[in-house]
Amino acid sequence: MQQRILSPILLVFLGLLWLAGHSDAQIKVGFLSPLTKTHLTGGVTSQPHWTFSTATGETESVQLAVSAAEGSGDHLVSVEAVLPKNAPFQVELSLVGFIETVAKDRRPWEKEEGVGYVGWWPDPLLPNRPFPLAAGETQPVWVNVITPRGAAPGNYSFRLKIRSGGKTQEAGCRVAIWPAEVPQKQYFRNAAFLPPGNLSAYYQPEGGIEGDAFFSLYKRWVRKAFSQHLGPTFDMMMGWNGIAVRTPATAGPLGPTAEMLSDAAGGALVWPVLRSNGTYDFRRVDELGEIGREYGMRQFAIAIFDRERSYSQMPEEERERMSALLKAYAGHLREQGRLQEAYVYNVDEPPREQWDTVKENFRFVKSVEPDLNTWLCLNQPDAVKALSPFTDILDVYIRQYDSSHAEEARRAGKQVIWAVCVWPHEHPNLFIEYPGADARAIGWLTYRYGITGFEYWGLNQWGDNVRNRDWANFKTGDTRTRWKRTKWPWGDGWLLYPGPEGEPLSSVRFENLRDGFEEAELLHVLAERGAKAQADALARRMAPSIEGYITDPARYDAARAELLKLASELRPASETKPVAHKP
Repeated sequence: MQQRILSPILLVFLGLLWLAGHSDAQIKVGFLSPLTKTHLTGGVTSQPHWTFSTATGETESVQLAVSAAEGSGDHLVSVEAVLPKNAPFQVELSLVGFIETVAKDRRPWEKEEGVGYVGWWPDPLLPNRPFPLAAGETQPVWVNVITPRGAAPGNYSFRLKIRSGGKTQEAGCRVAIWPAEVPQKQYFRNAAFLPPGNLSAYYQPEGGIEGDAFFSLYKRWVRKAFSQHLGPTFDMMMGWNGIAVRTPATAGPLGPTAEMLSDAAGGALVWPVLRSNGTYDFRRVDELGEIGREYGMRQFAIAIFDRERSYSQMPEEERERMSALLKAYAGHLREQGRLQEAYVYNVDEPPREQWDTVKENFRFVKSVEPDLNTWLCLNQPDAVKALSPFTDILDVYIRQYDSSHAEEARRAGKQVIWAVCVWPHEHPNLFIEYPGADARAIGWLTYRYGITGFEYWGLNQWGDNVRNRDWANFKTGDTRTRWKRTKWPWGDGWLLYPGPEGEPLSSVRFENLRDGFEEAELLHVLAERGAKAQADALARRMAPSIEGYITDPARYDAARAELLKLASELRPASETKPVAHKP
């Protein structure tokens, strides 16, 4: 397999494809790594051909950079994929959209790193259509090759046809499908918030949040998130949200919107468990749970505590309502044999003065149902030692992992998840203005350190953009968007964008995060099936430390080739025994 992929004949074939068609000298095309963030203006160094090396059951990305020469005037350009008959893969094209930053934007890293580039930054992936291109500009087109499970291994090809002003040129791509598979049931227990109130506020579906139209839309977004390896398991099955009610345009707090409560007398009972008549039923969460389990979901939240008050500070009636919900939900899950998958999210990032509240909430949950787990997210390193005995799942920030001594808790058997957020803002993180390698490295680091999974606080914390229905021009193909900043650094709290007709649109950051976790899943497959030493050695080379992970795109390409070669040589799963991964 490897010899065929590296054959020099391949390069000749690609070169011939590159010269095919009637090329336009005013339009230059070439390929860029998905880790490269290019801006609208200025030249880019691209490659004339690209080979996708892929396992089955995954998506691989590249960017086609389309550049107009200086002084060449304005152009209208279109790009389409031409696949051979019966190709065992699909190709999806998206236009890379741009968000305009300004010097005064919030950048907590500014003192250490400076402001950096100010202007149009690439992030949202917009539907493919003809697009305008001015002289001296470069427009990236995002190319995804999707290889389903069961696709036949081998070498294939397809063409990208670029048209401008009646002239056509072509760019050739190869697809090398290896005899390896990324399992659909994901090993890593990743988690994110996908506030349903924000989605409903943006799309305003008929029947509101209680209607079938919204539930259908929400399931579509849930599937998108899971397919990107970051399922919304924080809130998609939540029945109780005790945090203060917020407006959909308030980005940051994890509380419900008023529409999610749907019954003022219900206290903190929320959709999708709460029904408009004030009762709760579990039919919708069961349906969402089935979607999650298609992707291997083994953990989800059913309630979250208020950050500002302890359980004992709640009015008596509210305490009784929360207790009743937890008992009913736990009983329902026990009947299904799934109680061990559920947890209650304790006080979010509690300051020292709320540590006693954390302990009190923990004891309350265990008094209601001893087998119900709790989750605790901490952003103070010294809190880990003090509070880890009072949680089943410990959630810390990646750059605080070493200083918090969370490794000691992990080695003692505690389940440890890690995260990134607005603070601490050090690399790696998921800000739009951070390098693409930051997102890619998170999966490698998660495997390297033996962490259970990764969490992120928001897939759609859009702020005022819930009212910004014209944020992108979906008719003309113009990729300069009118997306508005929130009070956080650009990109913090959202990885998905709202597309037309309920379509969830991915982002440059989310694509790179997914690629890193697909590779982490393959590393885990290696570890499970007799090649743990090789997987660990490769992970140590790519992520020797939290501060020292690899940023060079070429190194990721080489590591991926090695990973696929190792995975293709594995013994059949029937001949191996699963093992727990430890770094």
